[in-house]
Amino acid sequence: MKKIVSTLCAVLALSTFAIAGEVFENPLEDQAFDYSEKSVQKYIRKAASTKAARVEYAFENATGEGLREAWCPYFANLYLGRDLDETNARLLELLTTEDPVVQQKYRMNDHWCLAINQQFYHMYYAFGSKGAVSPGRLYPETERALLELLWNRMKYKDDIHLAGKSTWWMVGSENHDLVAKVSSLISSQIFMNEPDFKDRLYPDLGTGGGNKYWFHRMYAKDAVDGPQGRADWGDGKDYTARDHYRAWCAYFDEYFTERAKKGFFLERASSNYMAVTVSYLTDIFDLCDDPSLVREAESFIDLVWAEWAQDQLNGVRGGAKTRNNGLQLEDAMYEFARFYMGGKGSSETHFFAQLLSDYELKPIHWEMALDREGLGEFEYISRTPGEEENVWPRPLGTERTLVCDTDSRLKRYSWVTPDYILGCQMDHPGAIHSHLSNQARWQGITFKGPEGPRVFPTDFKEDDEGNFSGKKTSGFCRAVQDRKVMIVQQARRWSQMNPDWFPAKSTMDLDYAIHFGANHDRLLERDGWIFVENGDAFLAVRPVMGEYADGWTILVDDASPGLESEIIEDSYEWTPDRETVLLKDKHAGMIFEASRRIYHATLEDFMEDVLDNLLVLDKTVVPGFHVLRYRGCGEEAQEIVFNLANNEIPMIGGQRVDFAPDMVFDSPYLKSEYESGIVKISKGDRELILDFN
Repeated sequence: MKKIVSTLCAVLALSTFAIAGEVFENPLEDQAFDYSEKSVQKYIRKAASTKAARVEYAFENATGEGLREAWCPYFANLYLGRDLDETNARLLELLTTEDPVVQQKYRMNDHWCLAINQQFYHMYYAFGSKGAVSPGRLYPETERALLELLWNRMKYKDDIHLAGKSTWWMVGSENHDLVAKVSSLISSQIFMNEPDFKDRLYPDLGTGGGNKYWFHRMYAKDAVDGPQGRADWGDGKDYTARDHYRAWCAYFDEYFTERAKKGFFLERASSNYMAVTVSYLTDIFDLCDDPSLVREAESFIDLVWAEWAQDQLNGVRGGAKTRNNGLQLEDAMYEFARFYMGGKGSSETHFFAQLLSDYELKPIHWEMALDREGLGEFEYISRTPGEEENVWPRPLGTERTLVCDTDSRLKRYSWVTPDYILGCQMDHPGAIHSHLSNQARWQGITFKGPEGPRVFPTDFKEDDEGNFSGKKTSGFCRAVQDRKVMIVQQARRWSQMNPDWFPAKSTMDLDYAIHFGANHDRLLERDGWIFVENGDAFLAVRPVMGEYADGWTILVDDASPGLESEIIEDSYEWTPDRETVLLKDKHAGMIFEASRRIYHATLEDFMEDVLDNLLVLDKTVVPGFHVLRYRGCGEEAQEIVFNLANNEIPMIGGQRVDFAPDMVFDSPYLKSEYESGIVKISKGDRELILDFN
């Protein structure tokens, strides 16, 4: 925020042509971008020179439509210096209203709203009496009302006793947890420097996380707040804002270190929730007064963007995702990156903070993101959190909290190429999931190309009119992958441990499908396989259905002879729009094998190669249940053994999958040993070493 003030003054004249397309030109979205160091440097300079105009354009186009967007036009007016008397009068009216209908519309009676605390403290730091962008645009009376409302929203949420608990204990969800804790850090910093608040005492609550995190209240007009947690952590001491600020600085120092050492995030690559996570973590970099924590925040954000840069094509994230919308192209990281690289920004909730931020991508981020041919083909393996502590009973006070294990056995795998990214997450069969770690899990292939064409498994439903819905991956799959081959199956069973006051919903035994979409160059079917050509990439998909998939009855059916099952070719049917195949066996294995034109000149060549591969269903004790064995194309391919009947650990090349590798991040461009806290980001002669110790 500090640097944007001078930039705004110097480049404000650009606003007169801010609508011009060239102002928003950025290489990330250019499918034909010709990489060179010179071209990258040109775009870095252009992004810097047009930033002020792009920021102003975003605020000029602010809208108040949407669940959490109502405050955005007022923030935009303060930034633009527009209608300040009217804006302040309206803000004062809203900030002091006792009308429950207005409070509901503006989310003021929702203490866990993801948006408004962030908007309030940015208003204070940008436009208040001490503002860094345009001081005084928030009038004194409006500022006092804002601070009073922020205090009332935070005094119970900011429980100092939570700052002493594990950073792996996440209240409600990962994004809600960060909203609460970053808001606690920033608001306590504000209050300790405000004469009317610095000596106020916070309640010595200590009942546990999630005070007022109660959906009956959060999204209702008139309902109870819900009970407090059942912990007894209160110590009877008096705590001021300065005490809270120091506690939260220590908390986030540990937070960044822990996640750099052991992996991030539980909501991994989420299409929506990364907007919350990344913007709030960036707020620490921009607004916190602790220099050491600011440096650590910058290093962690550098790591987050390096991890993203290597695992995307034209801004579209590949690989496994959690709590994800299966078809969403313009996800949160895409929108953030587009602005960083010279494209349009957004003044919507969460994204507006980026417009004010001093954070910039480093040159190595630009090069990793744009030099896709130079990066070549590689595997990226990382460890990710989400497994719960196997502790019974759960500690009192964690009724709304994910109590995650620090040594999670969840392994994310991506095979990254210039033409596609194939990826999944492999979870240890004995892993105990939190109630969110396997929610809306996505795995599949993302092709290079306009609108990010993709193919992926998904659950589906059929309504009374015969229409099919799905594509949001609500089910949960087991998966294994080695390079260009991935095998997936809807999980028959898994262990999940929910917070006491969260329901244990069942998402097992769903109808299942594979979504292809309609934006591929060619699609052919042969011998039970479906083949796709997309640009210079190919994909083969095979739903593997064996005999007795509908069940076997003892003394009625005669089992077939031999040790191997017949593989049924007629294993799926297309939806009427020909975009999705519905599996006739909801627990069929699904083989995905990818290739590129540099290995197979035509789709037909790829088809012939795939059809000659080893594909066997070994029988188990009970007819209808099998062990799948498959070996893909090429000399480097290894046989994969995947038990479709039970939660056995898969085998690759005769070796069991290791769900706890020695590296927390492992690719040619991003490396860190588990628990070391030393991260090496490198490309060519450029290197960035991050030390979280």
